Amino acid sequence: MQSQGKSIRQWRVGSFSTAVALILFGVATLVYRHDPGYVPQLINNWWPVVLILLGLEIFLAGYLCRDDVPRLKYDFLALILVLVIVIISLVIYVFNSSGLAARLTQALGAASYTVDLPEKRLAVAEGVKKIAVQGPGCEWHNLQLRSGSSDDQIVFFGQAMVTATSEAEAREMARNAGLFSHQVGDTLFLELREVPLYQGFGLSARISGSTLILPAGLAVEVAGDKNGAGLEMVLDYLEADWSITNSGPIRVTLNRGINVQIEACSLAAEMFQGNINWKIQNRLTSTASSDQKLPVPTYNQSEPEVMARATVGEGGPLLKLFSRDAIMINTR
Repeated sequence: MQSQGKSIRQWRVGSFSTAVALILFGVATLVYRHDPGYVPQLINNWWPVVLILLGLEIFLAGYLCRDDVPRLKYDFLALILVLVIVIISLVIYVFNSSGLAARLTQALGAASYTVDLPEKRLAVAEGVKKIAVQGPGCEWHNLQLRSGSSDDQIVFFGQAMVTATSEAEAREMARNAGLFSHQVGDTLFLELREVPLYQGFGLSARISGSTLILPAGLAVEVAGDKNGAGLEMVLDYLEADWSITNSGPIRVTLNRGINVQIEACSLAAEMFQGNINWKIQNRLTSTASSDQKLPVPTYNQSEPEVMARATVGEGGPLLKLFSRDAIMINTR
């Protein structure tokens, strides 16, 4: 555009506001770089200043450029650019301040380690008559429950597969898992805890194998998990009644010289397996003789409905087993 041989400079409305906004945003980022969590709040509180600057620029441009030939032009590209930069910067700072960036970095550098769980040897206090075991959760695998001698000692050991950034971190995480005890009256409560996970991407932990040895001379109640994990039992001795409840399969190995009465409940007759002589009964039928009818418990529709009994050796303490899955008992 020409006037008296001189070019007329055109005012691009938005360029000045964009430049000022970028300068202010850069200064704020530099000043609060040690506190990135404050930057999103700063942007949220002061973003209307960009609109004020743009309005002032339009007002000044209209006031200063009052020629017959308009010299105003809106720089929409600059306005879109500053909007995109502010949004991207806000997302980045939110990502950093929330810890997501650190967690992502942690996940990229993580690896799986096999570490030992803390070994526990607990002496059963005098006066304890029963042990109640809170069974493991879904991250427990290959738990073996054994009956030890009558020396009133509980032994636990096992291993875990932990995904962490280092083996030292995996061992530290595993220290908070395993066996924990608490006595109330004449009952000793045992809890099998999983490996606690820190917040992060790609981190995982599971108990790959563990063994819990309980005194054979004390009554035991085990409440298994509700996620279908299997439970293995090896019984060399049994001098008191044991009651085992588990939603997943139960596999029991009995010492050939053991004397025990077995009472088991599951969903169907086909669930009772192994090399012992099962006697099956349910709600409608009974294999017991007419002069000795065995009581059949009543369950909800989702609970085991079929009962089976067996005698190993000369009989003795009662072993009760409850499962929605297979119950397999073998003697060796």
